[in-house]
Amino acid sequence: MSAMDRFREDLVRLSREINADPELAYEEHRAVARIAALLEKHGHRVEKGLAGLPTAFRARVGPPGPTVALLAEYDALPDVGHGCGHNLISMTIVGAFLAAAADAQDLEVGIELIGTPAEEKGGGKIDLLDKGVFRETVAALFSHPGSGGNWSVSERLLGITVKRVIYEGLAAHAAVSPEKGRNALTALIALFVSVDGWRQHLPSTARVHGIVREGGVASNIIPSRAVGDFGIRAADMDALGGMVDMFTDMAKGAALQTGTKVAIEDEMRPYLPVKANPMLGAALAKELERLGKRPKIGDLVTASGDIGNVSQKIPTDYIGFPVSDERIPGHSHKMREASVSDYAHESAFVVIQALAATALKVATDRSFRESLRS
Repeated sequence: MSAMDRFREDLVRLSREINADPELAYEEHRAVARIAALLEKHGHRVEKGLAGLPTAFRARVGPPGPTVALLAEYDALPDVGHGCGHNLISMTIVGAFLAAAADAQDLEVGIELIGTPAEEKGGGKIDLLDKGVFRETVAALFSHPGSGGNWSVSERLLGITVKRVIYEGLAAHAAVSPEKGRNALTALIALFVSVDGWRQHLPSTARVHGIVREGGVASNIIPSRAVGDFGIRAADMDALGGMVDMFTDMAKGAALQTGTKVAIEDEMRPYLPVKANPMLGAALAKELERLGKRPKIGDLVTASGDIGNVSQKIPTDYIGFPVSDERIPGHSHKMREASVSDYAHESAFVVIQALAATALKVATDRSFRESLRS
């Protein structure tokens, strides 16, 4: 029986159970318990509570010291659950670790599986970076589901920073004494209008989008407080910094227009643009081609993730794989449903083989490892 056959049933069950039981960022206790139980069933020791994070973990094979890391995600989204398919990321990364471990002979560096919480909100990989978990990591490998029948490697993701804008005005009776008020909601609306006008001048490698979090309490009271969150995305750090400066000027301008005060806060830590490693990408593409797939290389995707922060420090690449031939929007109920389809799971087993083979190449080929830093 091949390694894939030994693990197949367990991995499909893992995917289905995580998908059916979504947990939000930093709360993924049941997902971690399921993954740990599967790893322990196949003889691997699991270090739980990695770096003081209750839902981070690590398993490892090979010699002490440097490692190639396979990075798992398992957090879900509000409302749509696993509408980003993180159940499949868990399945592919756990599967790749088990497959590589089953064939781990003459390893020059270790192979480890690192469970990283809170990708959707919070940035668990940033926590682990800050705590030195990746200090001895020579390469990081990852996967992410998509749709439309598309296979890819070396996709570039945008960096993102999320700004919370808080306007403070002055409450007054909206009908009896409106002249005594200062409308914080009007200021926030003015900022949205400015952002909408700004969009027509942004390149295809940039995005900005926002929501209203607070906008008043009653229609007959001029709102004294309004709060909005805005995501600002760009393909490189210089462009992102320039966009933040422009956005800040717009927010201040809306305050001047309305006689209100404004404060701008970081709603989350920035996710940096993904810096794909060409050597890892070529190795992943070669394995996918061997398995009958024709991956696109180096496409720009206008989403973001904390994998970008890892990629700015460590040679990193990943496989994008389809859950369907149909184009399905991410972060949707339909994506959640497709992420447990037979099609998705068959794609996942291809990913497992390609990731495992590439991890073994990193762990056994010194010249290849050295090329990752060149």
